[in-house]
Amino acid sequence: MTENRYFYETITHSPSETAKNCLFFVQDVGWFACSPTYAVNRSFFYAYQLKYVVRGAGYVMGQDRSYKVRANELFFLDLNGPHHYYADPDDPWELLWVRFGGNQAADYFAMLGAAEQSVSQARNSQAVCAMFRELYELFQMRPVGMEVAASALITRILAEMVISKMERDTVLSPHADADYPGEVRDAIRYIENYYQSPVKLEEIADAVHLSRYYFSRMFKRSTGYSVLEYINKYRLTRSKQLLASSKLSTGEIAQLTGFCSQSYFTKLFKTHEGMTPRDYRKYVR
Repeated sequence: MTENRYFYETITHSPSETAKNCLFFVQDVGWFACSPTYAVNRSFFYAYQLKYVVRGAGYVMGQDRSYKVRANELFFLDLNGPHHYYADPDDPWELLWVRFGGNQAADYFAMLGAAEQSVSQARNSQAVCAMFRELYELFQMRPVGMEVAASALITRILAEMVISKMERDTVLSPHADADYPGEVRDAIRYIENYYQSPVKLEEIADAVHLSRYYFSRMFKRSTGYSVLEYINKYRLTRSKQLLASSKLSTGEIAQLTGFCSQSYFTKLFKTHEGMTPRDYRKYVR
């Protein structure tokens, strides 16, 4: 970048209307080697920001405390509200960052938005750092298709953060490797074995020897679905397989996949798939 010990390089961009409507769109990217006194304290700005710590450390302020962010970690900021972060004066950080918007930016922040959740350890620090460097270089070189490429990179970075959060929140057994807890695996097997019946939350919790409340929280934290959502998703998946591969009527398929009635099956199918089971069968064959 430069021979100076501290440097601040920002590349600004005016996103196209197509990017604003369809993509994660970039407002600016930057590469900072911060001084010990570097600090940002704003009541608002606009858009969202992802920052990757190349080296050093700093602090991000939450509602009631600060969170230390170290090398190979990322943090995600909603700039539309108050935000405060600053370099560790004894070991100031070097940051790669991107400020961006997009229709799904708020949805991702909702999953990762609390300060303790928006700080994420990179599972593969070399790969994530390479993504940020590639974003920076895209807007230096400005090749054809850079807005689409930038959107894809931001999506991959956000996906890394979401997966890291899911792994962090999952209660792992001593020998597990980023796997669901044993009780969740048993519950999934139970659902897949008995989905054709009117499966209830209480009986699944009993089957895995947990209280209903604790089991519900563990299942949601591990899979991202409530128990009912998971059951319905699994039933819909099985129904789609039957619609594509059999000549069974929609009523028969509804019964075989555990739905209480054909009308409810049709309603839920249309809500999730955007078409009726009959239309799906027509188009999938």
